[in-house]
Amino acid sequence: MIRSLRGMARIGLRFQLAYRSEVIMTSLTLIAQVFLLRMVWTSVYGQRQQAMGLTLEALLAYLTLANLQTFATMPIITRIAHFRIRTGMVFFDLARPVGYLPQMAAFQAGHTAGAVLLLAPVVPVVLLVGSITPTAHALPYAVTLALGYVVGVLMALLICLIGFWTMETGAISLLYRLVSQFFAGTMVPLTFFPGALRTLAEALPFKYMGYVPAAIYVGRLSGAEIVRALLVELAWIAALSALLWAVWRVAHRRVVINGG
Repeated sequence: MIRSLRGMARIGLRFQLAYRSEVIMTSLTLIAQVFLLRMVWTSVYGQRQQAMGLTLEALLAYLTLANLQTFATMPIITRIAHFRIRTGMVFFDLARPVGYLPQMAAFQAGHTAGAVLLLAPVVPVVLLVGSITPTAHALPYAVTLALGYVVGVLMALLICLIGFWTMETGAISLLYRLVSQFFAGTMVPLTFFPGALRTLAEALPFKYMGYVPAAIYVGRLSGAEIVRALLVELAWIAALSALLWAVWRVAHRRVVINGG
């Protein structure tokens, strides 16, 4: 089983690194995105020293991290499952001795490893543009980011299973990506969200995929707040795992294979 999962992870890695032109364009896009965010927020701040408790340098560091995290951890398996369910190729996935969900999770892990490799030539430039400096919160940052990644993968797997009923998850995947990125705070920190929108963002799990790790890194969250965030992340992982297992028990009995 372990050997099979490693094989799926290698496929995910190769899928990410398959096209050189895409690698180059991805690198340039990340640099441009961080640079443009710097220009926009520098203009917004103007002569102000800080806004909502964040200095401009802290905000730029936050946005840089949030966008790098999003690139590295954004799930690809919703697109893969969508294609394989519509074409009937999911039959081969279900026929393998390794479970469907572990296959998808391993593929995502390999794809994420490829994304991290893609970041290697970009990070020095992006860190310079984004004003990121070393922090004393590196360990809690890494732990919360890892747990947030697990939350994101579990939610992506749930979307994959929707295709067993609908055979079409393209629109749902797109909606999920837009909503998750917005409430993860990749463009605007949750600190800047108004009233009810901030309350909703705090109640959803998306913030652990972006805002919380980056906020810890720049010192926005500390002490008891970090401990609470870790506990809530673990609770979300347990709840989503239970839900995923329950949905899978029903979903795999309803699959319809195109062509037979």
